Amino acid sequence: MALAGLTSELQIYYEKLGTGAPIVFLHPPGMSHLVFKYQRELANDYQTIFPDCRGHGRSSSKDKETFTIWDLADDVASLLDHLLLEEAYICGYSAGGSVAQAFVQKYPHRTKGLILSGGFSQVSTFALKKQFQTGIRLAKNAPALLNRILVSTHSNSVEDRKEMLSYHKQTDPKTCQRFYQESLSFQCTDQLKEWRFPLLFIYGEQAEYMHPYRRIYARNVHPKAKIVLLNKALHQLPIKHYASFNAEIKKFIPCLT
Repeated sequence: MALAGLTSELQIYYEKLGTGAPIVFLHPPGMSHLVFKYQRELANDYQTIFPDCRGHGRSSSKDKETFTIWDLADDVASLLDHLLLEEAYICGYSAGGSVAQAFVQKYPHRTKGLILSGGFSQVSTFALKKQFQTGIRLAKNAPALLNRILVSTHSNSVEDRKEMLSYHKQTDPKTCQRFYQESLSFQCTDQLKEWRFPLLFIYGEQAEYMHPYRRIYARNVHPKAKIVLLNKALHQLPIKHYASFNAEIKKFIPCLT
């Protein structure tokens, strides 16, 4: 829909739909705003903002092998500046949640609330470490194969697969690899008790390898935080279980219509 020129070297592609409370949706490495295609219907009630993280989709790359998660969080803040938004709800899916959490850590005054889908405050289990290590290896040595794997697990139809396979070919492999590495090393567990803004954590009931992270949040965040398990669901909630996922967002964020 549009390109935000954040600096002379960096442009972020984004889609902005609807009006109302703004929600920024942040995708994991190797993917793009298309993983949230089924959240476009939320534009009926909210201002929905879907960026491609730097080096992904139509967004340009910068410092491909040296940027940090904090730089990605700064990109989100700069995008809000571009859109003349002082604050927003931030929604991160999977490793996109690392960027979301870095943003709320650095910019709590710009955070209306945080939504994490399959989130983790640090990578501390064997299963998730192996997933990240595999992602890093494939991004370096076989990016086309990584694209096919991610698309096969994040699509509902032939149309989804074709659209994502084609679009994600534009992603820069070195940027994707760095995103994986940065998310693997990111941790904010020690800061969870400091968060005072509204919190929503959504997990798939059958994604058992993610449940240790759900329990970390339950032990550490404020008691008003909402933690939801979607029945008979795995990890890919925004696209595979979008109806229930969207419904939880609507419960969490007031609709001012």
